[in-house]
Amino acid sequence: MPHDDSSSLTARRALELGVQRLQAAGIESARLDMSLLLAEALHTDRLGLLTDLDRPLKEAERLRAREYLARRIRREPVAYILGRRDFYGLTFELTRDVLIPRPETEHLVERALAWLADRRGDRPAPLVADVGVGSGAIAVAVARNDPAVRVIGVDSSAAALAVAGRNAQRHGVADRIELRHGSLLEPVAETLDAILSNPPYVAETERVQLPPEVADWEPAEALFSGRSGLDAIAELIRQAPDRLRPGGLLLIELGAGQADTARMLVGMQLDLECVAVYRDYAGHPRVLEARKR
Repeated sequence: MPHDDSSSLTARRALELGVQRLQAAGIESARLDMSLLLAEALHTDRLGLLTDLDRPLKEAERLRAREYLARRIRREPVAYILGRRDFYGLTFELTRDVLIPRPETEHLVERALAWLADRRGDRPAPLVADVGVGSGAIAVAVARNDPAVRVIGVDSSAAALAVAGRNAQRHGVADRIELRHGSLLEPVAETLDAILSNPPYVAETERVQLPPEVADWEPAEALFSGRSGLDAIAELIRQAPDRLRPGGLLLIELGAGQADTARMLVGMQLDLECVAVYRDYAGHPRVLEARKR
């Protein structure tokens, strides 16, 4: 925290000082961020913080709050400072080795679960691949909400697979999630009922347009995919027909402006049919759904 008399520094004063520092650093979500960071420093939650703002900070709490504030001023994302992020009603461990899960990706999970539920009678123990598993957010959310499903999680990053493994253990689904190291579907020889993926889809040319929280902190291999951002998506669509059983599902998260090209790429595969493109909370085309004929 900014230097203040530690014997008189209350949570309220620490919050206001921190908000001022974050605003001066150009961080728009200053109040939300500082309340989360200060609550973490005090080993409480936001509600606990806001209902006890007049409590004085202990020295250890003040030092933790100062450290978290300094990290946020350097534009480190709050989720990395806290080491966790909530997704689909579950809390996931995060490190800088994995992408921070976004609310938009919940649309993909919702669609996958609905599709699996509709086919429960046909496939009592469906096999699903999560390509680019990262933190395990998609794989774990699907497995937690469908007790019959089995998931193969693939990632090119061994460090990301370690995080995904810990999250699978944390949520009690490690026995139904098998993690494999490799690129896209290359480590998967099985015939799959569904393929789910939030692949890298940001164009290299857009790097300079990204906020520093993304460009400077999140893993580049989970963000960028060639000059157009479509390299991984195109290759996944090419590989999918050989791994899916007839009628199998392909769900891919898309970036801005990629829906039409993704539809075209699906149309070039004789064994795939584009079913729909679903919009996210902001109304942007976000999740492509295709089926194997």
